[in-house]
Amino acid sequence: MAIRKFRKHIKPFIWFITILFIASSAMLAYMNMKSSYSRANVYAFKLDGDKISKIDVEKTKANLTQGYSRYLGDKLDKDLIEVIAFDDIINRNLTLKIAEELNLKVPNSEVNAQYEAIENSVGNKEQFKRMLAVQGYTKKTFKNEIKNNMLIEKTFQKIQEGIVPTEEEIMNNYNENKNTLYSEKSLDEAKEDIIKSLKEQKGMEEYLKLLEKIKVSAKIEDISQEYQGLVEKTEIEKDGFVITNVDLAKRTLNMLFMGNLDKVQAKEEAKKYYDSQIKIANEAKKRGVTADETLPVDYQFAQYQKGLFENIKSGIKPTDADLKAYFEKNSLKYDTFPSAQADIAIVKIEPSSEDKVKAKAEAEEILKTLTSENFKEKAKELSQGPSAGNGGELGWFSKGDMVEPFQKAVFEGEVGKVYPTPVETVFGYHLILIEDRNDKESKAKASHILIIPKVSEATINSKEKEIEELKNKLTSKEITFENIGKGRADVVQTNKFKINNAGYISGLGYNENLAKYILDAPKDKVESITLDEKVYIFNKTEDIKYKKAKFEEVKDSVREDYINSKAQEDMKKYI
Repeated sequence: MAIRKFRKHIKPFIWFITILFIASSAMLAYMNMKSSYSRANVYAFKLDGDKISKIDVEKTKANLTQGYSRYLGDKLDKDLIEVIAFDDIINRNLTLKIAEELNLKVPNSEVNAQYEAIENSVGNKEQFKRMLAVQGYTKKTFKNEIKNNMLIEKTFQKIQEGIVPTEEEIMNNYNENKNTLYSEKSLDEAKEDIIKSLKEQKGMEEYLKLLEKIKVSAKIEDISQEYQGLVEKTEIEKDGFVITNVDLAKRTLNMLFMGNLDKVQAKEEAKKYYDSQIKIANEAKKRGVTADETLPVDYQFAQYQKGLFENIKSGIKPTDADLKAYFEKNSLKYDTFPSAQADIAIVKIEPSSEDKVKAKAEAEEILKTLTSENFKEKAKELSQGPSAGNGGELGWFSKGDMVEPFQKAVFEGEVGKVYPTPVETVFGYHLILIEDRNDKESKAKASHILIIPKVSEATINSKEKEIEELKNKLTSKEITFENIGKGRADVVQTNKFKINNAGYISGLGYNENLAKYILDAPKDKVESITLDEKVYIFNKTEDIKYKKAKFEEVKDSVREDYINSKAQEDMKKYI
């Protein structure tokens, strides 16, 4: 539900993302069991002599479980997650050793600042301390977690610093993507994005080489019995290629995600995938294609596949007749369709005080008809919130999970009764059934009916008069689209946007009504349209009309597409 306070202040880190404060049943179960282990058996294994705790392994499993379960649901397989988690914890600790070799440090001041930012985002220090404890952290160990994450991030930054893409690499990347990623950009316009992409890509490869190197010499010993089956081992060995249980587990999860398969079927598909990759690699080798064997096997396969594709392309020599036939068959692909670029400022129309009074009156009328017995049915019928479909049920929640006026009513009201007045929050007016409560644990169970104030026609008309003043100031250059939001909380977004005739607006998504209005509008004139309680003020700065493609004008693009399509057909023999 939207009124649950979901506040994150944890910076994402490249490659290893630490998801904190997960209510994972697997993790909590392990935490409850940990006291049964003897002092000599609280670590999972030793990595180069350093003890890796079972709790760290279980946290990693819990994080991965939550991440994958969003996409796989009940298809998620525990055994696969355990293999991947065990490998991840090794990679994480070895990455910290790489950071040490690179002489990277994180000042305590940076760690403390990050800790305080997270603590402040929770708002209540005691609640934050309890959240840490539930996840097995003390203040000291949590700060160490933050420090390690920052070290990992600095490791990637350091590796990328040493990478300087060549002009040839930049040009090749542009040519490979000029009809997709950079279709509307010149080389100069795309150059910054290309350099960033190449640094990230090559930086990841350099990191993986370092990781593979240090992993070969790493000593994993004294493995606790419950983790012994998770150690990386060879699953497939063919034609000099080694596929490990970790590789197979990741690919199997990918197959589960991609198709309607069970675990056994997904594993078979994963094996077939690697068979085809080995076949491609062998064909590539025959043609003189090489790959960096210091990289993980999946990266090697990607290099072989790309190399084979380029090799096949180099042998395709289409005639003009071939190209003309391809053009005629795919002519629409080369036509220029209407598009535009516009400066757009989005002004949100908020309900007026009169609109709120009307919504409150509506809530009060509904309240008169409510009982604890009919509440769920009334919620399905009348609630305007996302929980309406299940009778307004919110389930159990703790103090601090809900916005203040709502939780105050729930923890003050009478259990089993409908709260006697509508409760106003930033989301609207709530009619609340307090189903159950545990005051000792500060938990409650409730359902609600949400009535959202609707913006009236009068409010829209009043706002549109204000909008006319803004449009006049933009036209006279008294203000610009860049500073239109200065001092105005109602201006929620302003930027340059690209619009196509399919109704797509870059940065905003699909909005067919707005796109059509802008495409039909005159160029270089400030206009506005009101849609869905928002006013879009815009100035169309570029206007591209439909143009039928001529073969000679697009011949180079046709040749490239023809060669790619023929190469893809040829590649199917090896996939």
